[in-house]
Amino acid sequence: AVARTAAQHGARILTRVAASDASRNAVTLTDTLTGESMRVSAHAVVNASGVWAGEVDESIRVRPSRGTHLVFDAEAFGNPTAALTVPIPGEINRFVFAMPEQLGRVYLGLTDEDAPGPIPDVPEPTQSEITFLLDTVNTALESPLRPADVIGSYAGLRPLIDTGTGRTADVSREHAVTDSPSGVISVVGGKLTEYRYMAEDVVDRAVALRGLVAGACRTRNLPLVGAPSNPVATLRSSPAELPGSLVARYGAEAPNVIARAACARPTEQVADGIDVTRAEFEYAVTHEGALTVDDILDRRTRIGLVAEDRACAESAAVELLAITR
Repeated sequence: AVARTAAQHGARILTRVAASDASRNAVTLTDTLTGESMRVSAHAVVNASGVWAGEVDESIRVRPSRGTHLVFDAEAFGNPTAALTVPIPGEINRFVFAMPEQLGRVYLGLTDEDAPGPIPDVPEPTQSEITFLLDTVNTALESPLRPADVIGSYAGLRPLIDTGTGRTADVSREHAVTDSPSGVISVVGGKLTEYRYMAEDVVDRAVALRGLVAGACRTRNLPLVGAPSNPVATLRSSPAELPGSLVARYGAEAPNVIARAACARPTEQVADGIDVTRAEFEYAVTHEGALTVDDILDRRTRIGLVAEDRACAESAAVELLAITR
């Protein structure tokens, strides 16, 4: 929704593109599918590449920290309707959270582990992290969870600012904006929950450093695609007429997903027991930039977090990708 809202306001969104040789006013972009490269000029170049920030600008020092979640069937937790917050024994202000999610799942997290070395495209949870999460949540459960209850897992990397000392759990989550000797303006650190503030900060800094002319920042009052006040919102009839899970994912844009579907049986589930419609798979390709089955299952929906679910939905993803390309 963030990328699509940006496009709505004039941004050009490019995926499968690598950036290199960044400087004050130019960067080389390479299409990773074709290998074709081009040099692009700009009034300012902003490096917001997360844990890869140091690869774009060598003056940046980032300390990746791995955070792991486990995925459970909601029945393993008794089908909760609220989050469970469990203090980590021996720690101050650190917790493990069990969060009810869509598709009848509960996500349990979060770890905070140093992740030195080469940065992987897909971080993998470790056995010690799985054990830690289970041991911690079990301190609050009458019926303990077992490793066999874990039906999926995933991990990500936090782009912490490298202070050179201490545990990653103790490193500040504040962000920083820097202007490097190469002229690239970088934003590092921070948390996803404050993405608007970080974006406002780095754009304001770019405007000031480069002497650009710009109006007042609008992000504080700018609704994302799916919000009722966004211009593409079309939810005028009762949400009861649409699948509830579709409305939960797409908000006021949900009618667009169904209305613009060209596939057969658009409101039908992609597989038995998986509450995602066929129209959503099509929409992922036509409106959300999905290019592959992996994009649909792993990056536009969260079906791929559970291997069994992924296997059940894969044929629908193959079918709908084929008819929309």
